Amino acid sequence: MCGGIRFNYDPALEPALAEVYTSEQLARARERGVVEAVFWQPRPVLPAIVDGMLRLYDWGNRDESVRLPKTGWVRLESLEAGKWAYLRPREVVIPALQGVEKRIWFSIAHGIRGYLVRRGDLERIYMLTIPPTDAYRALTGHDRMPALIGQETVAPLR
Repeated sequence: MCGGIRFNYDPALEPALAEVYTSEQLARARERGVVEAVFWQPRPVLPAIVDGMLRLYDWGNRDESVRLPKTGWVRLESLEAGKWAYLRPREVVIPALQGVEKRIWFSIAHGIRGYLVRRGDLERIYMLTIPPTDAYRALTGHDRMPALIGQETVAPLR
């Protein structure tokens, strides 16, 4: 899969980022020009481009009381089988620069496919996963990989 990403810091996201990150983390993101988001942080978030606008959304669901799938990822196979149809998933672009799985960071050229779902007042982003390429499996040992946009291979970052 992909347990985290790095994306470009955008001042327009500052109010939303300030709800999730400490002032120290935010200052570091501003300084480096890159934000790191991982699914295991206290409140996981992902950026997404929806209707041409960049916004920050909660990443999936880890809360038993929330009536959304309890995961951060949507399998292509379950999406195609209609298992998510009741949520009317809408494809979005997650503008990731880098991804991480099992502590191995890799470059992302054009982002990751994701899905925005709504239920009542809740909006969440789920990252789309597909069966891994041989190279991805060899690199991470994982049986799923993110649906990278226009990119077949990944290489570890140094």
